[in-house]
Amino acid sequence: MDNKTCYEMLKDGVDLKKGNIIYNNHKISMKTFLKNIDDFAISLKNLGFSKGDVLTIYLPTCPQALVGFYACSKLGVVANIVHPLLPLEQLRENLKQTKSKGLMYYDILIKNHKDLASFNQILINCSISNYVIVRKLFFFLFAISKCHTYKKAIKFAKLIKHSKNMSAEEIEGKAEDVVCTMHSGGTSGQPKIIELQNKALNELSVSLEQMYTRKIRGGGSEYSLVALPIFHAYGLGVSVHTCLTNQYSLILVPTFKPKKYNSLIKKYNVTFFAGVPVMFKKMIEYKNFYGKHLAKLKDLWCGGDVLTEPFIEHFDTIMKKFKSSARLFRGYGLTEVSSVCACNTFENYRPYSCGRAIPNTKIEIWDDDNKPLLPNTIGEIVVKSPSVMKGYLNETSGFVKRNRAKWIKTGDMGYIDDDGYLFILDRRKRSIKINAINVFPSEIENLVKRLEFIDEACAVPYHFNDKTYIKLYITLKEKKLAEEKVKKEILSICRKNLIKYSVPRMIEIIESMPRTNFGKVDFKKLEMR
Repeated sequence: MDNKTCYEMLKDGVDLKKGNIIYNNHKISMKTFLKNIDDFAISLKNLGFSKGDVLTIYLPTCPQALVGFYACSKLGVVANIVHPLLPLEQLRENLKQTKSKGLMYYDILIKNHKDLASFNQILINCSISNYVIVRKLFFFLFAISKCHTYKKAIKFAKLIKHSKNMSAEEIEGKAEDVVCTMHSGGTSGQPKIIELQNKALNELSVSLEQMYTRKIRGGGSEYSLVALPIFHAYGLGVSVHTCLTNQYSLILVPTFKPKKYNSLIKKYNVTFFAGVPVMFKKMIEYKNFYGKHLAKLKDLWCGGDVLTEPFIEHFDTIMKKFKSSARLFRGYGLTEVSSVCACNTFENYRPYSCGRAIPNTKIEIWDDDNKPLLPNTIGEIVVKSPSVMKGYLNETSGFVKRNRAKWIKTGDMGYIDDDGYLFILDRRKRSIKINAINVFPSEIENLVKRLEFIDEACAVPYHFNDKTYIKLYITLKEKKLAEEKVKKEILSICRKNLIKYSVPRMIEIIESMPRTNFGKVDFKKLEMR
């Protein structure tokens, strides 16, 4: 495993007889999928791509994106994975930063393909019609009716058709090669481009398999519903790569539609699903979520945002009602360590925690002088992991070295209890200083969400007469509740449980929370309201 690329781990892991990928209700066999990867790799070489070059994958979660990623792994080419709705001017800047040579794009998402002509890229036009059989012509005609194509762009369909196959000896990628770049807010809150190596994503897969005491190999007959985008490490590292290398079949869904997710879970007897809290909340609002099919679910992971204990209890009650062994497990991770580094499990579970560190990973709490703190002491969360990034693009910072080991300072505040369970308080950069006291917004939010009528809450600072106070935004489960009564109950629970600096001075009820591209509540937008 230490000397393998993601491509080689994929070939070793998939079940060619049973495994498949579902996209728009069409099945793609693993045999076809692997051949497409090999053929696409040949085409990239023919187009002049060589080791160290960069191919930008500007696509939603779709088969072409996975083919592109694994073909890059095979050749030692870097897959620069970006959000498919990134504005074109930001995309142009990204291509310059990463020194991209080629650009895979989705036809339907670009109104005028000629807008990409000035980007100085080898353009590869991908379409939904590439991987459908039924209504193939319809999808093709629909796409060309919605956008202006560019004749000099190369069609993806032509790049996956070769009679020749690359042999194993022609694999040019190495385990230590950067296989992809991902884009994150960074542990300091500043936008960063993160370089992940083949070995990091492979180590993640191995560690997550070791975390289970039961056999998790899917044998091709178990499905992972890929709800998280592949431009997110959680989506690529867990829902795609870890699942594929453990013989799971995949269901790819490019956009979040809760009712559709529910129908796919029922239709394909989904066994694994990783998502963010808002996904699970929206899914259970629809009647088609419920039924005997839930008994097939085995593993449900949730991270990326605050997941409250009352909601976990409510969700688990639903699972038990329909005789499912699955429980909603809270976890913790960051792109710098290829996503997950701690998670609750059936064997090791503690309410309100993010679980223990996954196998082969070490998590500690440090003070401002980078010294480890005792259990139950609040400080900054730091991580040492074999899944750690190579670094930030064009930067030498990003690590703290101690005893020759690389540690990532996460920027998150928390503590570890006597039994090794991790508890998150808040982002260091999000903590608010009031009269020299650290106020943690998540502490306020988690408390308020214990009230049964509160749906979501977000605490932000606001300033008045040179003083800082807390303003709380909330959304309600029932819109008809009396505003004054709602505010009275919020203030009551806050005054009983929080220091006075944490008690909100202002409370505003809003229709819905603004969200980032990753589905998290966008607290920065609320600060600017």
